[in-house]
Amino acid sequence: MQHFSNVQLTGPPAGNDDDDGRNAKDSKHVAEMDATGEVSQSLRELSSRNIEDLDRGMDQLGRDSVRRDSTGNDVELRYRPNTRDSKQQLLNLRESNMYSSKEVGDGSKGSICRTHDREIVVPTLSNALSKGKADKLHYLIEPFHPEDARLPTGGEMWTFTKRRLPFLSWVGLTNWATFKADVVAGFTILVMVVPQGMSYADIAGLPIIYGLYATATPCIVYALTGNSRQLAVGPTALVAILTGAALDGLLDESECPEYYEDGFSGNQSEACPDAYARLAITCGFVTGFIQLGAAILQLGFVVQFLGFPVVSGFTSAASFLIALTQVKNIMGFSIERSQFIYITIGEIVANIGDTNPIQAVLGFAFFFMLEASKKAARKYKMFSWLRALGPLIFCVIAAVIVKAGNLDQTQGVTVVGYVPAGLPPVSVDYNLGALSRLIVPSITIVIVSYMVEIANSKTLAALHGYEVWAGQELFALGSMNFFGSMFSGYPVTGSFSRSSVANSVGATTQLFGLITGLGMLVSLAVLTPAFQYLPTFVLGAIVLSSVVNLFRYEDAIELWKTKRTDGFLWVLAFLGTLFLGILIGLAIAVLASLVLVIAESVRPQVALLWKVPGTKEYRMVKQSPNGEWVQGVLIVRFGSSMYFANMAYIRDTIQLLISQGEHEQEIKYVVLEMSPVNTIDVSAIHILKDTVKEFTKRDIFLCFANTNPRVQAVLDRSEFPLKYGKEWFYHPTTASAVEQCIRHRSLTQVRIMVDGEQPHFDGRDENHLRGERAGQDKEVTGGVANKGRPVADLGVIREEHKGQSPSTREA
Repeated sequence: MQHFSNVQLTGPPAGNDDDDGRNAKDSKHVAEMDATGEVSQSLRELSSRNIEDLDRGMDQLGRDSVRRDSTGNDVELRYRPNTRDSKQQLLNLRESNMYSSKEVGDGSKGSICRTHDREIVVPTLSNALSKGKADKLHYLIEPFHPEDARLPTGGEMWTFTKRRLPFLSWVGLTNWATFKADVVAGFTILVMVVPQGMSYADIAGLPIIYGLYATATPCIVYALTGNSRQLAVGPTALVAILTGAALDGLLDESECPEYYEDGFSGNQSEACPDAYARLAITCGFVTGFIQLGAAILQLGFVVQFLGFPVVSGFTSAASFLIALTQVKNIMGFSIERSQFIYITIGEIVANIGDTNPIQAVLGFAFFFMLEASKKAARKYKMFSWLRALGPLIFCVIAAVIVKAGNLDQTQGVTVVGYVPAGLPPVSVDYNLGALSRLIVPSITIVIVSYMVEIANSKTLAALHGYEVWAGQELFALGSMNFFGSMFSGYPVTGSFSRSSVANSVGATTQLFGLITGLGMLVSLAVLTPAFQYLPTFVLGAIVLSSVVNLFRYEDAIELWKTKRTDGFLWVLAFLGTLFLGILIGLAIAVLASLVLVIAESVRPQVALLWKVPGTKEYRMVKQSPNGEWVQGVLIVRFGSSMYFANMAYIRDTIQLLISQGEHEQEIKYVVLEMSPVNTIDVSAIHILKDTVKEFTKRDIFLCFANTNPRVQAVLDRSEFPLKYGKEWFYHPTTASAVEQCIRHRSLTQVRIMVDGEQPHFDGRDENHLRGERAGQDKEVTGGVANKGRPVADLGVIREEHKGQSPSTREA
């Protein structure tokens, strides 16, 4: 017999008997039966049962009455009782609200219409293919077990090699068109990174040549190991200021004695540039080593602890500090380098009288010209080339102006000066004695640089419709820092501004990064003598133009309007970075965000559920404005996992709800909707057991619904369901759990009646009992053992117990 998925109670007008059920428009066939005989009698019997038995009874009747269609068309079965008694039965059934119904008029014939909806065929794979697919996907999410270790096959080795060296994949995709596009993008990024790299090296406290060293090797390494096809890597302002803050003051007296001499007021980078550069290279080595280890151990999730409010507040404060460090380049006087805003502002105020007016005018003029060129490039397509070439063009113009006017000699305009020529020197003589001092600051650089890199990579991948593997990106980032440190490089990451330019000029593969790296090697070998006439004010203007967009005050306004706690985190990260230092300020903001997360986990969201009228669905009270409370049953959902820190709150909340609910009605059952609970620990189980013991003394029962398989496995291992009763667990839906509570209540009431006491329930309780499932094929703990017998059939149970002694009944 086919299953009928929809039931309607209808009342067609009297005399409307010409409906033969054959409708060519919807291709339905109707079989009709008069209900004067067997069907009418069957309906009388069915009306005394619950609605679910009615569903099964109709299927039984339909087995003999429905006319099957050989073509497989949909079939509609109509029952038309024509007696007044049958019509009253239909009205009673309609009032049950279990199924949708139409009005049954006084002069109409009651009818029960059942429509069969054709079953949707779900396409599936064969058993062998399904098992292979499941095993492959489970391999990605299941933890590694030593007993599963085996030698890889040749295909697995090749797949692993292509994953770790992605250039093996994009080499085959290269053709003449993509080759030309990547060559153009490579040279475009080259002319853009030369002035930026020199400027960012100055932010880190290094000679400007190290900015070019830190570009060549990382670009080549990332081209071979990186997933992103449009990401441009190299020095960035954010990582540069992090590096400068991390290394400031780390050299001891034996490594930099000049810094510790009386009367010296500068920085270690100024007192001992060679020792400082060696320390920066060692920092790059440590950073790369940590990133490689984190990639192998799959620790990239750590970056998720840096939420958007913390990152936005930190970068806004960092941009402010970066801008202040460039005042000396634009204004023409020297100030002490510091990561504390009050020290930097104090130095500016103290030395503002030494401002070089010519240099200051030129510096701000070039800054505004750079800003105007960026706006023109965004607004007018014909000037789009200014976005990439603008910084280099203005560097050439500034150098020509200074050289033609001899401003460095006559007006005191500062220039870069001598820049050593040649390829990046090998630098494997790391300062290993400073490793212990570099671990903590290097971890900060690792997290921030990976956060910037993966954000840029995923943004570009989404634009072009491909995926990036986060673990491989961390591996590529560690590789380019690790190998870059061997050739005089300091920590670097992906650049958002240069990546945007590479994407806009049509980069398709990392061939453009390879060209950028090789082009930088050529520039170091040939073009460095031309850099000595480059004025510092244009480098300062380039930095100001680069970081002006990093100050996101609008984020603070939006966060404060949306959620006050997120706005508080933004303000904390911003002020902490400015006044407490970059590393300490960032650490405090991250710690505060973790405290808020823990606080929300300790006090999880609580939702009350009620029944949606006419259905078996249970939804949150706030989600469904119209609902029905289940009498005597409290249904509650907690929006987090259960562990030692929040179980006291969960227990107290349940007890509070029960005590408040008893003013309205007596609550004897609590259903815990467990779908948000992903994990549970032993402490939580112990508290649940204690709660159950306490509730049992008060005749209150706890039932679990929608339990996660992982949570259920932990509960099973604790033998909690075995001791408490498995019927209170393993409920796949909230409706099933509520039905268990109602069945238990009905059997308890029956037992009281058998013993000669009057149960305390009103007429609505009895109707509710009759509307519940009658035929159950398993025992119900706490009631009379009546396997296979309808629970609501109270009369049968009373009859069986008549004349029995209390002891016999109790037995």
